[in-house]
Amino acid sequence: MKTLLFLCVLCLVNFSNPVKLPSTFTKCDKRKIDFDDCLSEAIKNAISQLDKPMEEYNLPSFEPFFLPMMLPKRVKNGNFDNKFKNYKISGNTKITDLKATMNFEEKTMTMAITNPEVRFEFDYVTEGVMFLMPIDSSGSALVTAQNTTYMLTFTFEDYTKDKQNYFLVIDTKLEMDVQSMTFHFENLFKDKVLNEAFNRELGVKTKKVLEYNFPIYLDSYGQGYQRVFNNFLEKVPLTELFDGL
Repeated sequence: MKTLLFLCVLCLVNFSNPVKLPSTFTKCDKRKIDFDDCLSEAIKNAISQLDKPMEEYNLPSFEPFFLPMMLPKRVKNGNFDNKFKNYKISGNTKITDLKATMNFEEKTMTMAITNPEVRFEFDYVTEGVMFLMPIDSSGSALVTAQNTTYMLTFTFEDYTKDKQNYFLVIDTKLEMDVQSMTFHFENLFKDKVLNEAFNRELGVKTKKVLEYNFPIYLDSYGQGYQRVFNNFLEKVPLTELFDGL
């Protein structure tokens, strides 16, 4: 009984202890004039290492980044009810450009991240009516985006735990811009010629497709990254993240 009690206490102590920043991550000094440049490189370096999970920090692999479900802001998308699940996003760790700025007074961080190619693989279920024709279909899909730029804004609140200060993301705003996209929805139409023609048309009208669908699905996408960021932030106190606080 005493041994069991000792192990329980030991587990609680280990769980509550703050974790140091990974030795392969860069720590930036808030007092320095080039802080934002340092932060940009530090984040780029950190993301590039997430081609495998970092279990000590509750960080999953970003290759691929997995979302069980992409939930729309509203159930109906026009005349269709679409459900996207088993979402796998590849290409996040390959970054051509990243710019980050931190405002400690307003507790916000903004980032613009550009990836040369991002692949979205998922399963879909759709039901609705397209110009008098009922559609009830499901299958797998692959969407490939070229030169994708994510614009992320995180808003934080700080809190104290065990005499250490931490950040918590309380709001995330995500916008995306892409140069071009190709789409392949399998089995959307039984007629293969029609199915391929529809996929090609989606690619031709990428901007309009995204303009209509981004506001519906981006919140769910952004929330996925917010959860991962908070997993890391709850482990690492502010004094480990930044110097000069």
